[in-house]
Amino acid sequence: MWEGLNIRQRAYLLACFHEDREAELRARAARAAFRDPGPASAWRKLPFSMKTELPFADYTTIQERLREEGHLDAGAGATLHALARGGLLEITEDRVDIPQVGLVHRVLVELTRAGRACARAGLGIAPTPRRPAHLLSERLWRNLARVAEAGTDGRPEGAMGGTSRFYLGVGYRPNGRPSRGYIDSFAVRVEKGRGTFVLEYRWRITEAGRQHINAHRSEYQSRYPAVQFSIPDPL
Repeated sequence: MWEGLNIRQRAYLLACFHEDREAELRARAARAAFRDPGPASAWRKLPFSMKTELPFADYTTIQERLREEGHLDAGAGATLHALARGGLLEITEDRVDIPQVGLVHRVLVELTRAGRACARAGLGIAPTPRRPAHLLSERLWRNLARVAEAGTDGRPEGAMGGTSRFYLGVGYRPNGRPSRGYIDSFAVRVEKGRGTFVLEYRWRITEAGRQHINAHRSEYQSRYPAVQFSIPDPL
């Protein structure tokens, strides 16, 4: 597919690819800080242009890259649609509020899997090995390790971040499939007056979670070296 693209189409595809990778890095950084970046279907939609005249709207990051390379001109739309017809990206629109202008239509581009693979081939980047089915994503592994690190005291509900509890916690069925069952919630109760009240809910590791960590700890450390934790070996 890369060989079938002309120089201009390659430049547009690579500009989108570089911004796609930046968006992925931002999403990872948000997860590392226990913030939810939202679904990939949202943050992979990259702003390409604003349908308004300068100087009311700045160039987008993708446009700036193309401008520096001498490829940004009135034919940008035709090039994007050529890539879309080839199945390498998808084009959508939304509206954003710009001061002194109001609501303005914005053109968004989203690389398809084929588009990312084509760009990697053009750059000589080896494809990322697929994660084995028995291993968790980096986000889920980070949350599991933090719960294990908390020990019997457990990890506060508010520190879990995002939707990880639904994929790791006992009793959930995300997307209709049973969760891993590696962590479970428990209530911290306090006595007040003549009654007992729930102060908060916390999460702690289950036996299945301990077995998973003990069996695959080295694989995770190799795959996700940025996830640092301090838990006994074996757990």
